[in-house]
Amino acid sequence: MFDDVFMRYLTYGGMPAIAALDTAQVVHSAYMSSVYEAVAVRDVVNREREKGKSTVTDPALLRSIAALLADGIGNECSAGSVANTLTSSGVKTTNKTVSSYMTALNDAFLFYRATRYDLHDKAMLKTNPKEYVVDLGLRSYLCGYRASDTGRLFENAVYLQLLFEGYRVHVGKLYGKEVDFVAIKDNERLYIQATDNMMAESTREREVAPLRSIRDAFPRMIVVREGSYGTDIDGIRIVGARDFFLGEA
Repeated sequence: MFDDVFMRYLTYGGMPAIAALDTAQVVHSAYMSSVYEAVAVRDVVNREREKGKSTVTDPALLRSIAALLADGIGNECSAGSVANTLTSSGVKTTNKTVSSYMTALNDAFLFYRATRYDLHDKAMLKTNPKEYVVDLGLRSYLCGYRASDTGRLFENAVYLQLLFEGYRVHVGKLYGKEVDFVAIKDNERLYIQATDNMMAESTREREVAPLRSIRDAFPRMIVVREGSYGTDIDGIRIVGARDFFLGEA
């Protein structure tokens, strides 16, 4: 039962009205269109226009940037890289303009920016943040209802759950390795890797290696969507999706 509901969540998201809808794509798309138009066009573009001094005035450009961010959830992201992608597709824009639009999307809570945290120097980094979408149904609406990218969707879902639980969430950097999430609350810290599965030995080693390199005493965890792997690898907790999202971890 959990697996079916969770896969539906990864596709259609968790907007309150979705629970009462027949979640056929056409119905979901119409609902998310109204949500997006209300937030992105009315609340973002119109509000920025009223200020009279913002560059966030083009709904089509805002949607293009939102779609790129949604498509690349979990990837390093910068205004420059987004501007370059848009320019290569024939959309003329600048880094400064894209930065303003990305900030507007963050301010409207359509996307969350996860800054990078250097675990060696214990310092925030200004470069290469990641963006996560507020609702996975919005991602499906903007990017198409495709069955691929389950790993990205799962990572985004773990990020949102950590926010829901009151953590400040960053992306960890330790020399050449990356920890998906450094979750901080009340001076406590939790290191988390999120992965679709670890059936291949190479995948298991890739997920374990960054956590194994951390030398402090804070808890380390790998959250896995599917498969059974025991509960511990070298002191690193292995937690299934059901236990993580239902608070039984």
